[in-house]
Amino acid sequence: MHSIRFKIIAITVFAILMGILSVTLASSGAIHRENARTTVRMMQLLGRDTQNSVEEYLQSIEQAVEMAANFAYDSLDSVTLVENGAAGTHGRRSGRSAEQTAAVDAYLADYCAAVRETFSSVAGHTRGVVTYYYCIDTTISETEHGFFYSRVGKTGFVRQPPLVAGELDPEDIEHTTWYYTPIERGRPSWVGPYPAYFLGELWTYSYLVPIYKAGTLIGVMGMDIPFETLTEQLREIKVYDSGYACLFSENGEVLYHPMLEIGSMPEGDAEAFAQEVLGRSDSGDELSRYESDGETWLMYFTTLSNGMKLTITAPEREITASWTRMMRNILIAAVSIVTVFFVVLLLVMRILTSPLQRLTAASRRLADGDYDVKLDYRGQDEVGMLTAAFSQMRDRIRAYIEDLNHRVCTDALTELPNIKCFFKLAEAERARLREAGRHPVLLYFNLNGMKYYNRQYGFEEGDRLLQSFAALLTRYFEPDCLSRFGLDHFAAISEEAGLDERLRAIFEECRTLEEGRMLSVRVGVYRDEMEQVQVNNACDRAKYACDRLRGSHTSGYCVFDQEMLKLIQNTRYIIDNFDRAMREHWIQVYYQPIIRAANGRVCDEEALSRWVDPGRGVLPPSDYIPILENSKLICTHDLYVLDQVLKKLQAQKRAGFQDVPQSLNLSRMDFDACDMVTEVCKRVDAAGIPHEKLSIEITESVIGSDFEFMKEQVRRFRDLGFPVWMDDFGSGYSALDVLQDIRFDLLKLDMRFMQRFEVSNESPIILTEIIRMAIALGVDTVAEGVETREQADFLREVGCTKQQGYYYCKPISAEEIAERYRTGKQIGFENLKEADYYTALGKLNLYDLDSIASDSGEKLTNFFDTLPMAVIESDGEGIQIIRCNRSYREFMQRAFREVDITKSFEVSALKHYKGDPFARAVIQCEEEGARQFIRETLPNGAVIHALIRHVASNPVTGVYACIVAVLAVTDAGKPE
Repeated sequence: MHSIRFKIIAITVFAILMGILSVTLASSGAIHRENARTTVRMMQLLGRDTQNSVEEYLQSIEQAVEMAANFAYDSLDSVTLVENGAAGTHGRRSGRSAEQTAAVDAYLADYCAAVRETFSSVAGHTRGVVTYYYCIDTTISETEHGFFYSRVGKTGFVRQPPLVAGELDPEDIEHTTWYYTPIERGRPSWVGPYPAYFLGELWTYSYLVPIYKAGTLIGVMGMDIPFETLTEQLREIKVYDSGYACLFSENGEVLYHPMLEIGSMPEGDAEAFAQEVLGRSDSGDELSRYESDGETWLMYFTTLSNGMKLTITAPEREITASWTRMMRNILIAAVSIVTVFFVVLLLVMRILTSPLQRLTAASRRLADGDYDVKLDYRGQDEVGMLTAAFSQMRDRIRAYIEDLNHRVCTDALTELPNIKCFFKLAEAERARLREAGRHPVLLYFNLNGMKYYNRQYGFEEGDRLLQSFAALLTRYFEPDCLSRFGLDHFAAISEEAGLDERLRAIFEECRTLEEGRMLSVRVGVYRDEMEQVQVNNACDRAKYACDRLRGSHTSGYCVFDQEMLKLIQNTRYIIDNFDRAMREHWIQVYYQPIIRAANGRVCDEEALSRWVDPGRGVLPPSDYIPILENSKLICTHDLYVLDQVLKKLQAQKRAGFQDVPQSLNLSRMDFDACDMVTEVCKRVDAAGIPHEKLSIEITESVIGSDFEFMKEQVRRFRDLGFPVWMDDFGSGYSALDVLQDIRFDLLKLDMRFMQRFEVSNESPIILTEIIRMAIALGVDTVAEGVETREQADFLREVGCTKQQGYYYCKPISAEEIAERYRTGKQIGFENLKEADYYTALGKLNLYDLDSIASDSGEKLTNFFDTLPMAVIESDGEGIQIIRCNRSYREFMQRAFREVDITKSFEVSALKHYKGDPFARAVIQCEEEGARQFIRETLPNGAVIHALIRHVASNPVTGVYACIVAVLAVTDAGKPE
């Protein structure tokens, strides 16, 4: 094998012989510069190759631990932990009962067994792992500590006693940093290297992941690898004769060095240079120079992803030795030999330096990322060996990048392009379709009920379902035009022609997938012809159209249109201007009075927000409340409304105005954002407002979304003295068993009953039965959307205690309420001392005979249904009919034409009939508090059979009320 030095000497001899000494000297300078550049590139490539190798190994450890951690997190049942006091707002071990503690311990034992099985499989397929473990926090369980496995010889992993978190001393940094470091950082972390006391002080490097659920630390998972496994890749690196590779920590401690111990710090000139290295991420395109032991060294360094510093260093004298020797020989030969063969020299130089030039050009292309560069020199000299080394590095880098690109761009479960890759492919496909004169469309697929499918059949079956669905889509769309966005969401780009037929075919085939267990599919479609936007925006719009089918349990698709575009634009406007709307009081609180049916007075007010936009005018809640809920901003809005309500109550109190309870609507998102019960209580107490002055309105759908959690929140509100109303009762989500488990103070009937009151015969029937049920449960009712006198009269007759709607008053501002109060134009507030009295009167259903028999629990039988019934009020001197049903009005018009039932009349006015049994019965009802049956004969001989019951007495005015039912009327001359 002929060395480069031999060839250069031979070239020099020929050059001197030909008399071209000056050309030779100039060439030596160029060779020196090229040698220096080649050295830099070589050390850079060596460093990068080493970095990639180390990074790839570290990533394999990270992926293994995070795979197990994801399984551990997904396997946690937050409901079980929260119910037993182990997580969530009240997750404190000291506050648990013995049964809860036992339940948590039993659950964690099964949970850890499942996690251990998965972690064991992952660890067994991960190179270099010596331990894997899961340390459960002692605040979760005192008996279940997780698990700990270590590798023993060639027998594999052996189970060891678990690490007990409660026995770890935070001050003992040397032995407990593995546990506390990831908890303090709140994220997955590399820790070490450090001597592991549980592995015989073996220096280990650990990757750890803290596991949280419902805001509570569950424990720490991790793997340990011998630090020797990481550094053994560096021991093999040799640079020239004395050069080597080493590894430093972020703070400059030695992690690997051929001459220094691990954990030591560089001294002298090397220490100063190490400090300079710590301030930079890499050495760039030039090697760094430093002095050590009186000798100059050149170094290449770079920073690994975990913060470690990788360096490649060699003495400068060894790097430049070949050039120095070459120049000495050239000069000696030039002085001693004088022969000129210029033409021959040029030819020989070109032949000999051509491989080096090709290698240099190839190295530049390789450094620029061209991994297809050809390295075809097969010589036996150093250039040939260097070419072979470059070729091997090129192949390894290319294979690594191809594998990395495949992982980065492909969904691991379905082998479809992932979202990142799909956007690029879709842009290209869209351009191709448009160039071909076709109309592109973007599709967004969503499987209905995947969460429940996994619960019923398991995650393995769920993954198999997703794979089957992906395979189905590939039969109708090109694989490069498909993507799995994650979970059960897919996307595709296609031409519009024939789309309807393809989608219907997909829906039909879905019925037979996975033995008929396939879920229904929702599809959103965005037509590129509508507006050409970026693919990611088109996906968002297709998803928006897909979400419009939410709630449908059959397969179908929806096309994005202009109306949806306006909704999206409105959503963006609301979110962007929400903070400003609160700051500048665009969001204003209006109050709609709630009327007591029995006295026609205001008994409550509902706080309703309105967005008064300076550019768009007044926006109703339906235009922005759903947007705030979806954007997780509704909690801020609702607390803002609460603050305005409290300010209004304080102002009314200072002004001496009559005040009534205010009702506040809360969203399900409020309870996810914070401890809403505590937050409301804190603000109400700070304002000095009694709790009974604020009623909490919660819709049926909110209750059903997380029944047990919301049941607890309702109980907490009521225990603190806040009345809780169920809003929109009967809106379509009703589950009557909710009323068996949760106690409400009032049911607020959905306004759609009133909207269909005039056009639907069923609506009055349903209202009557709901109100009858509420009366039986002892719960008040309020009907929304009352707009006519007929609706108001009907609701009073069937016992609806409160009413609300435009028939009485639209929502008005606090300023308008104060102005009406000052001018006397208000409806009028009820006297709170009379509230119980009028509540009792309001609950009487004049179409239900139980209203007159309910005091003793008996049921009247063998009487007419929907009898003439009325509520009368008497002060002992006169009687006034204050409520009656239509049957009673018709009866009175036939039997007592001379009596005006709309006016009060004296008891003595009835005495011209045969006796006054009716008057006596009314008086006896008040005096004895019992039911009175009466039999009265009219002038025409007809006999009236009636029943009277005392209802309540007004503590302020002294009047009392009775309910009257005409049971039967016997015509004159007919037997009774």
